[in-house]
Parts: sequence; C-alpha cells; structure tokens
Amino acid sequence: MSIEPDSGRDPDLNARLDALEASQRAEAPRPRALFERETRRVRIPPGGELPESAALLERFYGGGFTVREKKPMVVDTRRSSGPYMVSVDARPLTLLDACSQIATQTHGFYHPGIVKALYTGRFEHCLWSNPDTTVHHVPELAAYEEALERLAPPALDHVSFVCAGGAEANEKALRIARLHAPPPVNGPRRRVLAFRDGFHGRTLATLAATWNPEKRAPFEFAGYEAVFSRAELGEVERLLDARGHEIYAIVVEPMQAEGGDVYLRREFLLGLCKLARARKLPLVVDEVQTGFATGGPFFWWTRLGLGGDEATAPDILTCAKKACLGVVLSRWPDPESNQVHVASALRGLIQLETSRDQANLEHLLRPRAEALAEAFPGLVSDVRLAGTALAFDLPDNAAQTAFIDQRYQRGLMTYPAGERTIRFRFSAGWDERVLDDLFKRIHESLARLSDKTAKDWVPEGQSADSDPAVIVRPIEERDWPQIMVIENASYEPARRDSEAYLRRAAATGLGLCAVDTATGAILGFCFGGPLEGFRGVSGASQDERLGLGDTFFSADVTVAEAARARGVGRLLKRAQVQWAKVHGFSYISGRNRVGATDAMAALNRSYGAFPVVRLTHQYEGNALADYYRIPLVPPPAPRTPPDEGILDLASGLQQPFGPAPAFMAGHELVGPTASKINLSNYATVDTVHYTEHLRLLAPRGTSHMYFTSSRDETVDKALRCLRLSRPQGQLAVGLEGGYLGHVTAAARSLSDPAGFGDDLALFEFPRLPHPEADAAGFEAGLKDLVEKQGADKILGLFVEVVGERSGRVLAGEPARLLAAACRAHDIPLVLVETASGCYRGGAGAWGVDALPADVVPDMVLWYPGAQIGHIFVGDRYFIKKPLVLISTWDGDELSAIRAHEHLRAARRLDLSESIAALDDLLQRDVLPACPGARLGGVGLYRTITFPSVELAEAVDQACLHRGLYLGNGLPDTLVFAPPLTISPATITGDLRRRVLAAIDEARSPA
Repeated sequence: MSIEPDSGRDPDLNARLDALEASQRAEAPRPRALFERETRRVRIPPGGELPESAALLERFYGGGFTVREKKPMVVDTRRSSGPYMVSVDARPLTLLDACSQIATQTHGFYHPGIVKALYTGRFEHCLWSNPDTTVHHVPELAAYEEALERLAPPALDHVSFVCAGGAEANEKALRIARLHAPPPVNGPRRRVLAFRDGFHGRTLATLAATWNPEKRAPFEFAGYEAVFSRAELGEVERLLDARGHEIYAIVVEPMQAEGGDVYLRREFLLGLCKLARARKLPLVVDEVQTGFATGGPFFWWTRLGLGGDEATAPDILTCAKKACLGVVLSRWPDPESNQVHVASALRGLIQLETSRDQANLEHLLRPRAEALAEAFPGLVSDVRLAGTALAFDLPDNAAQTAFIDQRYQRGLMTYPAGERTIRFRFSAGWDERVLDDLFKRIHESLARLSDKTAKDWVPEGQSADSDPAVIVRPIEERDWPQIMVIENASYEPARRDSEAYLRRAAATGLGLCAVDTATGAILGFCFGGPLEGFRGVSGASQDERLGLGDTFFSADVTVAEAARARGVGRLLKRAQVQWAKVHGFSYISGRNRVGATDAMAALNRSYGAFPVVRLTHQYEGNALADYYRIPLVPPPAPRTPPDEGILDLASGLQQPFGPAPAFMAGHELVGPTASKINLSNYATVDTVHYTEHLRLLAPRGTSHMYFTSSRDETVDKALRCLRLSRPQGQLAVGLEGGYLGHVTAAARSLSDPAGFGDDLALFEFPRLPHPEADAAGFEAGLKDLVEKQGADKILGLFVEVVGERSGRVLAGEPARLLAAACRAHDIPLVLVETASGCYRGGAGAWGVDALPADVVPDMVLWYPGAQIGHIFVGDRYFIKKPLVLISTWDGDELSAIRAHEHLRAARRLDLSESIAALDDLLQRDVLPACPGARLGGVGLYRTITFPSVELAEAVDQACLHRGLYLGNGLPDTLVFAPPLTISPATITGDLRRRVLAAIDEARSPA
C-alpha cells in the first residue's frame, strides 16, 4: 500500500510535495532534541529584528494564500515557559505574556501538570490521534464531566462539551435554552436579550448577541437580531414587557471582558435572575472569559456570592478559554452528542485540577496595582482586580492606543478592551520577581505615552548566558578542598552534603566543576549518578522509576556566591543534562528546596523540569522540597491496545490512521500540547509547515484559506465571508439529507434535522432535493427560490461532495447541472469535503478532483477532525482585510500537526485494492442480503440506507454485539468509514463475516 499515485491536477505536484516535506522535516524540531526554555528574562533583539520569524510568516502568507494578520513573532512553544513567550529566532524576542494567550492558560507556557501527564501516560489514548467521542466511551471526557459536576452551581446537573470554545459553548447553550423557552406567542421566538458591552462569540447566533456594532452589524440576519439592554433592571423589565414574546433566552457575562472589563453588580445579576425566573426565560451566564478561577473562585458567579442555591443559580453556564474547549453546564440535557478534541479536553481537565495554583495572584497583584494608580493619578483610573484579572482605564482611546503601540518595545504583551481599558490576565506561572519586572515595564509605558521615541527599539537581554572565561571539566583530586569550602559556605548544616557522599556520587556517575580559566579558581560543581545509587535520599527512594535504570539523579549543583552572576549554574546544568543524555538516561530527577533555591528551580525548569511530588520534613526539619523530573526523551509511545475483537469502521474521519499511527513518533509534540496558544494571533513553525502543504494542495477553484477551530465554525465563518461580498444575503441553501454540523445555529439550520433533537434549526434556511436523487426537483426548487427571494438574498449553496450522513454523492451530470444552476443565478457554490477529503475518495486529495472540469466551487470546507477546520476560497470572495474573520483560537497546533501528518501519509497510500474490496463486499454481499437497500458514498466512505429505520437500528445493534462499529448517518443509514490503512484481506474476511452475520440476525424473525 505504499505507491505514489499520479495527480490528475498537476503532474509535478507529488515531486513538489516530496521536496516540501524533505525541507520541512529538516527544519522541524526533533522529538529527542534538548530545548532550553526561557525562565528568567525578557529579550529584545537589536532593532526588534526577527529575521527567522519574518521569513516564516512570508511562507505562511504564501503570496496571499492566508490573510496577513499575525503578530510579528512566530512563537516557539518548545522554548516558551511560564509567562515568557519566545520567538523562533536565533536572537529571539522574548515577551512577558501578561494576557496568558487571552486567558487560555492557567500556568502560562509549558504547563507543568500537562507535561507530567504526558510522561505518566494520561495522554496515551489521545495524543497521536483523536478518539471519536460520538462513537466510543472516552474516559478522559467522563472524568472531566465528573470534575465539573462537583464544582457546578446547584441544579446544573448536565455537562456537555463542544469543540471550538466560547462561541460554540454559547451556541449550544442557546440551542438548549430555546428548547426550554416559553411556548411561542404571536410567532416564533428568535431573539435573545443581551447587554451593551457584552461579547459572546463570532459565530452567527453569538455574534448577534454581541454588542459591538462594528463586529456585529455586517452579519445580522433580519428577524434574529438581539434585543440589547443596559445593565439596569428597570430597562430589562421594560424590554421584556414590550418584546418578551420574541425572546427565548437572556444571556449575560458577569464580567464583560471585551467591553472593557466591566464588572456587573451583584444586585443587578441577582435581580436579573429573578426576572428571568418570573418570565420563565432561560438565563445563560457566559463565563467563557471568567471561569476556571480567572476571578479567584472557580466561577465568577460564585465570587459574587450567587449560585450557592438553586434560586440564584443560572439555568445554563458556559466556559471555554482555560477549559480548552467549550463547556456547557445546564439544568437540562444536551439533545445531541458532540465531537470534540479529547487532548484539549484533557488539557482543560488538568487546568481545572490545578486551577487553585492561581489563588495567590490577587494577593500579589493588589499592592502593585494600587501603587500604579498612586504613581499616575491623572492617568490611571478605575483599577479593578479579581483573581488573575487586572484592568485599568486611561483617559481616552488615544492614550490606550499609545500604550498598546509600545508593548513590544517594553517587552510585554497585553491587549486593549472597550474604548480606553488596558487588561491583563495572569497565570500561576508568575512569581513576585517577574511581576515586579512587569510592573516596571507598565510604569515606563505609562510614563512614555506622549514620548515620540517610545516605539524605538532598545536591545535588552542580549548578554551571553554564561561567561566565556568559565569552563566545565571533570573533577580532579586536587579540587576537593575548594569544593568542600563552597559546599559548606553555601548551605546550612542540614543541607550540606558530606565529602564522602559527593565522592561516592562522582565515582558512580558524574562529578564536574566550573573553573575560571584566568585564575584557576573553582566556581561551582555538580554531582549525580544513576537513581539506584541514591536509595536513601528522600524522593529518590520513593521514585516510581527506581530500579528501571533510566533516571539520573542530580545530587548537587552548587555555585559559589561570588560567581552567581556569571552563568555558572547554567553551564553546569547544561553539561549535566548533556552527559545524562549521551549516557542513555531518559530522565533527570532531583530536589529543590521550596523558597531557598528559586534560581536553581528556574534553571531546572528551563530544561523542562516538572514537579513530581512535594516532599515534607526535608533536610532534618520542616522544610519543603519539590522533587522534579527532567525528561530527556519524548513521552512514551501509546501501548498497543489489547485485541478485544473490535473492528472500528465508525471513527475513520477522526482517526484516519487508527488510534496510534506510528508516524506520529517522528514529531515533537510536548511543546504544542503543553502550551495551547491563540493561533488567531500567532503562527508557529508547525502551522507554517501545514499551511505550505495546504497551499500546494488547495482544491480546484480556490487560492486562499482561513482556519477555524471546528466543523461548525467552517460554516459560520464561510457565511460571514460571503456576507461581506453579498451584503443583501439572508439565506443559505442546503440539500436534503445534508450535514454541516449540529452545534452552531447556522450549521444546524443547513443540516437535515432527521435523527436530531426537536427544533434543530434556528434560521429558516431552505433545503432542496439532492440532484443525485432528483435533478429536476433540485433545478426547479432553486429556480423557484430565486424567483421568490432574489439571488442576491442567497449567500450560497452548501453541498457535500459525499454526504456524511446520507451517502449522497455529487458527481457526473448532476454535479454539472448543480454547478450550472449556480452560475446561471450567480450563487456561490460551497462544497464540503469532510467525508471525501484527505484522499479518502481514491481519486486524489479531494473529492473535487473527481468532479467534471466545469464544476468549480467558490469555496471548499474541510473538517479534518479534532480542533481544526479549513475554508478554501477563490479570489472573488476572499476577504483580505486583517482580523475581520478571526476567531479566538483559529485552530489548534496539535490538531494541525496531526492533520498535516495525515495528508503526508495518505498521499503515499494506494487505496485502490481496499476500495475495490469494500465496493465488492457491499455490491455482491451486503446489497443482496438487504432487499430494498441503497448504497452510497465513494472510496473508503460508504453508506447503506435500509428500507426502514427499524432495520438499520437492528443491524447496528447486531454489529455492535459482534464488535463491529459502524457509523450512524441519517436514521435509516449506516456508515462504513474505516481507517485508510484497512487491508483488503480484513474487508473480505473479518468485516464480511461480521456484517453478513449481523444482517442475517437483524432480518431473522425474533
């Protein structure tokens, strides 16, 4: 299965992809490389020049392939740590990220809890691939649900997850709320009551509830506009009296972040809760920005003293950001299950488990914030602080802009909010030293608001990490007297190591010293050896790796007091790490006394140390010590799953290469997994590489691309994109049996509702007959729609190349007819490649490749699984203005890496034999066994539609009894979506036996 098929689109494409892959792999971070992370200082290169970042960004933009809107630094997630955000450059720009990727991170970069989880196996089932959460029980998701249930306000007994974060969480909340709104009166309820200064997302329903007219107005749909109120109970009551019959929910942020960190009063929110109860309108509390202890307590609602009982609990509460996906806590169950990114769910769970680590920040921030206000009484006003969230106001928008415009030069990253607010979001990665450094920079920024030179670059942090006059060499016998003088001078008696102990360490492992080449003086030393040689040392004696022979124990790293500004500790640690790696160790462990070894602890963190356990009663007293581990190897590969007789033909879209594709071992995944970043603002080496590949592979008719964070978001962003070119547009058109998603209102309204909960659609988007089934009906239906509505009211026709739930295929003459009708009426044609992309159809990278040449889409949507999606678009509808079509995350770095590797691997497969075997099984065996059934799909995505829903359900259950998982399509349809690596022998043997036995059982009389 490893041949190189020719491409029908470009005879040189495979050669170009080969060359691209070779150059990218040479440039990519190595899984076994040692990375030195920044843990101590801001760095500003001369002139602010970032040549490597600039070159990578040009490759990312690809001559207009993507919008030119990223920040100038390409972020290196392998060298960033805590609050320090580092660019990829040889002379990097290192900033203090004082917004924690806009409140996504609880611990900054390289979250120690996530790293620990990577190396202890918690990510085993979800790092190399993404389990389909609608197919299988996922323990990580179940654990997350249980943890949230324990923290949820009373009566919010139901937890659901969605993929793309805050916007989708709020979309799902509004979906649930509408199901439980009062019965319609004088027409359907289509509006929400929202508030001035509120922000709820950039999908269509949430954008309608967002106050900012500049962001909202271009995308409103007539009849679905929100009703906006000031945060005044009297006004809310008047609006409910006048327009309550139109409203199905009330949505509010307790702290309106985008609006300027506006803290709504407890009395108002309590009154709002009572008003909602009285009107029986569901109250949705949006804690996307504030949940997960951003405001101190886990929920801001709790900070206000609300939610302690059922009477003051909202009906629905949403979180995202630090949750790493969308979370919905509700009084009512979610009527649908949803596909999510399990690795992101686990990241969110770990951030939940460690959220209390942020508790001390408010105590540290308050005196510094108060001092700031005192230092600038006429400039800084209304300082507000809650937990990790700090904000202050400047006199006007000009002052706000002047502050923001110099943030790179001052070595910090923060963002504006509202018209004149500066906001900060801190994380547990900040300590007093770093906070003092940040506030000095804020002071300087404020002092220079009118300084025309404030944006001039002044180099910082450019001195060498260590003194070139210092060398590291093995310890010699003559060194011992100096070593013991330094040891005894450096530590109190309880922490001093004896000469005998250190000699033993050197004899069994390593002993190095740092020497001043000018004077010959010893400046410091390090000792260590195999963990097994330190069985009597606290921490080492309890280490779970004791006896495995893979861990080096760092017994002592000490620097003479007079030498502590010369980088001696870094030289010694670097030499120790390199020695351990060369000698085959997988880990380094050791102890750092809490509060007494901050510099050494930071040095260990720079090499990737994470805490394993906090030890008590250390050093012959009540001292605390952190027992740490530094990994020198990638996380352990997933174990081969036990053979439980499972044959999974349901998860192929999420896991196109099965649960543990071996090729993922070739990619460095720790940095991207332990540091979730805002890809709407920043590129990384991995996203640049992925984008270069997609530019070469762009589907027919397209030459530009946008990123999204999910399947549904591709629909909403596509509609927003089209609306900017078709401002009169009010409708999107789908096909019967179609599926575009079921989370956002727009995707739900385009999808066929069969098999979903009640009232799936919000917008009245029409669906036409599929031309494969009824070409004349489609043509007549579109003509009638244009005559009644006008073509300019239609944003686009959304059509799956292969129906994910229906199996209907767009091909041949029906495809020509459909494309011709769109051209005749000048209606954009949007093709969906989720079931046909990534070579699954067998005719090329995309299903579009097999369509007649005159079928040229205006847009192509592709959801490759996990937490990323793509919109490919042609010149006519491409919007190149920066920041118009961004979303909070715009994808996920780990998901991008996987999708890229999938494309690389799939290109090299010859699927023809497997496709032929599956087609033969379905045509010759399955279809005759099911009279009246219809086959659908193409390639390695096939469907069978049964004569009745009851028979489809019976076959599905009989398959499950035999360990065969088939996908669920429309209620009468089952899906065969195997991994691309399924062998013809498996299809003709194991699959054939199971499926025919299941059909026989299902059709047999009870």
